[in-house]
Amino acid sequence: MEWEKLLSKERFYHSGDREESGRNDYDTIIRSTLFRRLQDKAQVFPLEADDYVRTRLTHSLEVSAIGKRLGELTFRRLKERRIDAWFEENPETEFSDTLLCAGLVHDIGNPPFGHFGEYAVREWFQRYLKDMELGGRSVTEVLEREMVTDLYCFEGNAQSLRLLSKTPHLGKQQGFNLTYRVLASIIKYPVSSFAMKNGSGSSQYGKFGYYVAERPLFLAVEEAVGTAGARHPLSYLLEAADDIAYRTSDLEDAMVKKILTFSQIAAVLEEYATGDGIMGDGRGEMTEAVLLLKQMYEEEIAHGDRKMGGAVVRNPKPELTAIQRWNRYVQEMMIGDAASSFEKNYDAIMNGTLEGDLLSGTPSGCLVEAISRLCEEVVYTSPVKIKAELFGRRVIDSLMGQFMPAAVKYDTGEAMTFIERRIMDTVSDFYKSMYHAQAAGKGEEERLYLRILMVTDYISGMTDNYARRLYRELFS
Repeated sequence: MEWEKLLSKERFYHSGDREESGRNDYDTIIRSTLFRRLQDKAQVFPLEADDYVRTRLTHSLEVSAIGKRLGELTFRRLKERRIDAWFEENPETEFSDTLLCAGLVHDIGNPPFGHFGEYAVREWFQRYLKDMELGGRSVTEVLEREMVTDLYCFEGNAQSLRLLSKTPHLGKQQGFNLTYRVLASIIKYPVSSFAMKNGSGSSQYGKFGYYVAERPLFLAVEEAVGTAGARHPLSYLLEAADDIAYRTSDLEDAMVKKILTFSQIAAVLEEYATGDGIMGDGRGEMTEAVLLLKQMYEEEIAHGDRKMGGAVVRNPKPELTAIQRWNRYVQEMMIGDAASSFEKNYDAIMNGTLEGDLLSGTPSGCLVEAISRLCEEVVYTSPVKIKAELFGRRVIDSLMGQFMPAAVKYDTGEAMTFIERRIMDTVSDFYKSMYHAQAAGKGEEERLYLRILMVTDYISGMTDNYARRLYRELFS
C-alpha cells in the first residue's frame, strides 16, 4: 500500500459545485443531524439521567481528540525514521485530520441503547424475518442469501458506512460524500457479512464492514485507496484511539454512578500487576500505574483543597479527581505505546498482514486488559445497566415488530391494511426519500431488501429518548 493513494482526497460523487469543492469533511460532520443525535445515544449506560456520564457524542469527541494526537505522534516517529519519502513531502495533518474526522463518525451507525441495541436488532431479524411474507413467500426466500445474512448479522460498523453514504444531507441524496480516506479509516472489517459468516476472506474478522447495498461504494473506496482487501493502516490507529477512550472513561463513569469505588479499582489493578500472567515491561508499567494512582489519591487528600477568591474550598470528591488525573496519564502512556506498535509493525500493516490490534503485546496492553476485565466483571454486569438494556431490547423489539411487516408491503401494489398504511405514515420522510432514491430502477428482490433497510435505518437512527417516547406513544 502507498500513502499517496491511502490518503486520497477523492469522493464518490463529483458534483463540481462551488460549495462541494470548498467544504471539508470536518465541517460536514459537525453540522449534520446524525452527528448531533449522538448526544442522546448511550455509550455504556442507556437512558442515563446524569449529564456527567458519557454519551456516544462525548465518546466520539474523545476518540477524535485521541486519534488526532495519536496520528501526530505516529507521523512524527515515522518521519524521523525516514521510513518513506512521503512523510518528508507531506504535513502531519494528512494523518491527524483524517483521524480527527474518522473519530467523530466511527459510531454514527450505532442504534439506540448502546451495543445491546445492536444485539436486539440482530436478534429480532434472526427470530422473525422468516415469518414475514411477500406474495405468499417467506421474505428469506425472496431475498438473496447475502441480503439475509446482512440482516441476521446487523452491525453498527456497516450501518455507519451506510448512513454516511446514503443519508440525505443539505438536500442532496448523496449522503455526506466524505473523502475516501475518511471512509476507509472507519472500515475496521473490510469484508461482507456473507464472507465473514462463510469463512471466505480473512479469518481474523468476527464482524463485517458493509452491506450488499453499499458494495459499490466499498469497492470504489478500496480501489481508490489501494487496500485490496486489507485494512486501511489508519483504521488501526482509530481502533487504538477508541480502545483508549472507552477503557479509561468507563472507569470514571462507573465511579460517578457508584458502580465502582476507588478502592475496588486500585485493588484489582494491584492484583493484576503482581499476578503471574504479566511479564517484562508490562509488569513495570502496571506497577508504575498502580503506584501513581495511589499517589494521586494521596495528593488529593493532602493537597486537594482549591483556592477560590479568598476562600479555601475542600475537594468533595478526591477519589474521582484522582481517577480523572490518572486517566490523563495512562492515556498518554497508551498513545505512546500504540504509536510505537504501529512503527514496530509498519511492514505488516502496509502489507495487510497484521492481525490483532496495536495495543496487544505492548506494556500498556496489560493495563488495558486489566481495566477490561474489571469492567466486564463489574460495570457491564451491573443491575442498573442490565435493567436499562432489557428495557431497550423491549423497545426495539416492539418497534421492529410494528414497522417491519408494514414495510414489506410498502411500495409493492400489494394491499395494505388501514393500520399498515398508518404505520408507514409515521416513518420519517427522511428515510423514505433514502429508500426511493436507492430503489429507483431496481427489481422487486432488491427493493424488498431496501425497504427492510429503510426501517432498520429509521429505528437505528433513533436516539434513546426518542425510541422510548415513540414506544410509549404507540404501546402504552
